[in-house]
Amino acid sequence: MDDIEEIDQFSDESRAVLRHSTDALIAGLRDHVATLLELRGGSAEQARLFAANETLEGLLRDWDDAVFDHTGTTAMPLDDDEDDDLADQDEPDDVPVEVLSLVTRVDLGVNEPGELLAAGRAAHRRLWPTETDADAAVAVEDVQQAVYALLHEAGEPWLELPGTEFLAAARVYVAPEEYAAPEEDRTPESFSRRVVVPEGTVLFSESWA
Repeated sequence: MDDIEEIDQFSDESRAVLRHSTDALIAGLRDHVATLLELRGGSAEQARLFAANETLEGLLRDWDDAVFDHTGTTAMPLDDDEDDDLADQDEPDDVPVEVLSLVTRVDLGVNEPGELLAAGRAAHRRLWPTETDADAAVAVEDVQQAVYALLHEAGEPWLELPGTEFLAAARVYVAPEEYAAPEEDRTPESFSRRVVVPEGTVLFSESWA
């Protein structure tokens, strides 16, 4: 494989590359802003928004690379490592008196997918009043997203329990490979076996912290 030819710093070649990437970035910024101004914020536009952001991020990285090739320095910190370090420094030193973990597993049998989808899309519209029916159809395109919308409309009571500080939570939506009815045994050991994540396909997950 051929070696990649390095550009000498502060050379005519590095200046030309920087000038070209700057022109491309300016044009890309104008295109990006034009796209953003056309959006109304609906879920149906998310794919277009993400694509526009990805294009601009690529132009920014190319421009920052050109700055580095020309000067040996970077103009924009595009990595998240520094932000992560700052976030770690902001963590409080105090700890709660004790920690209580609530572990729940809920198995839902979906008998009427259409009814569930309609209810989920209606919940999405109530959560986001500016969304259209088309937006709701994109945001809630399957039964797990319908459950997600309904749960978020109902709210999570453990977020604001008196005398507690919320630490973290996670929820996993799974399509199990096989389903067996819970055991009749109601001992603590049987309940512990029931709340594990079942074997199957993880559809998506969400977390709070």
